[in-house]
Amino acid sequence: MVWARWAFYQRHPDYVQHSAPTISRAISDPVIGTPFAAMILAVTTIIALALVPIVNGYRLGIMARYGAGEERRRRSLMRLLVIVLMAQLIGSGGMVLCTQYTFANNHDLHMLGSYLFFLGQGTAIFLSGYLGSRLVDMPDDGLRPRLALLPRMNALRVRAAKIITLTTVLYLAMFVLKGLVPDTIEYTVYYIYTLQEIVAISAFIVYFALFAPDLFGIGRSLGAARSPLPAGATG
Repeated sequence: MVWARWAFYQRHPDYVQHSAPTISRAISDPVIGTPFAAMILAVTTIIALALVPIVNGYRLGIMARYGAGEERRRRSLMRLLVIVLMAQLIGSGGMVLCTQYTFANNHDLHMLGSYLFFLGQGTAIFLSGYLGSRLVDMPDDGLRPRLALLPRMNALRVRAAKIITLTTVLYLAMFVLKGLVPDTIEYTVYYIYTLQEIVAISAFIVYFALFAPDLFGIGRSLGAARSPLPAGATG
């Protein structure tokens, strides 16, 4: 995103004299938009692959935390997990849509993709933060399923989800405000809006990065399970 803005500033100095470019405006230049779309497609593929162990980790955590006598709570959280997954898929699909289609080739599809991306991704993070808050008190005493998410990382993501939700709300507020301010401060407000866009999207990325320790632990558990027993050891 930073590269896209920088490249647009270099290639379109006349435009930036009267308006700060959004990411959407920057990638409307095919020289910028084509490699940007390819990178986003690669990122989306990685996210899709990571969703498999992440969703399974939540599922195992729910089943371990809410056992016999808590079937109602368990079913409720399982349904919430499905909603989180659907919201994430909508957000990821919107991310691909709004980068494959730009202002240069289909303005309406680009805007649809942008709305789906921000609403889907923001919803997924907010709800997954709530879901994680239901699992932070699960004891990490060796009884936790080895492929479940780490309780301490769930706790960290709960706090992160609150901050990111606030960041997203501020971005949406700026989206509305930029069209209501007087001309004298329009450029300044629009410039702040474009920076808030980068902050909001970067926050989405940071949230996903917070799953890295969980995925590393899951990978080690799977590797250990597949390793042959030492010579002379018995199963």
